[in-house]
Amino acid sequence: MSTFPSSAPDAPVPLLLASSQPTERNRLTAALRIIWVIPQVVVLFFVFIGAFFVLVFGWFGALFTGRLPASASNFLAGAIRWGTRVSGYAFFLTDEYPPFSLDDDPAYPIKIAIPPGDDLNRLAVLFRIILVIPASIVSTVVGSGVFLIAVASWATISFTGKQPIPLYEAIRVVTRYHMRVSGYFSLLTAEYPWGVMGDTSAAPPESADVENVGWDLRLSPGGRTTMIVVIVLGIISTIFSNTTRR
Repeated sequence: MSTFPSSAPDAPVPLLLASSQPTERNRLTAALRIIWVIPQVVVLFFVFIGAFFVLVFGWFGALFTGRLPASASNFLAGAIRWGTRVSGYAFFLTDEYPPFSLDDDPAYPIKIAIPPGDDLNRLAVLFRIILVIPASIVSTVVGSGVFLIAVASWATISFTGKQPIPLYEAIRVVTRYHMRVSGYFSLLTAEYPWGVMGDTSAAPPESADVENVGWDLRLSPGGRTTMIVVIVLGIISTIFSNTTRR
């Protein structure tokens, strides 16, 4: 179970993600990943429909009380955990099939830490859908770019059984950024999404659990270059997509 710092109770805490690149990859499940993940996507579709209504209820609760109701917080946190695990599996962060569960799973290779509920700024809650727009734009752009990186990962793992480290790093950072955008929009934290180029602080946030999980996601020089490619590809893809719709 992940714990968050109690020394600075007024400081918002981000959602955290940790994972280690598998030393051996399953070429068969990688080749058929788009098929294996279908049951998860189908179930998640209905989970996210439920999450939408829970978020509406939670938004009104947070607007009037300054806190996200515990019942809403638990469900939304579970939906984000589940969705992040499935996203990580689909984009080759792990070959281990994700559980059909909203609960935390410390044994799963993709570890997620979501801060406990805290007081929220009601004005920020009121305008959350507006405040999240810049982060959502960034999330959309890097999401478009990382899709192409995931295709490259699919090819390298399926045919060689290996995944270049920079590709893994870029996918992991983008997966965490998506999760943070979802967590911020869902009122699970007041911390605005950040870290699209990895962590650059001298030390990881004081949020490590008793198992000393490596929450600090730093990009190697190759990983940073890959993220720049992801952003460029994402911009081109987004512009092309918007142009073709006209």
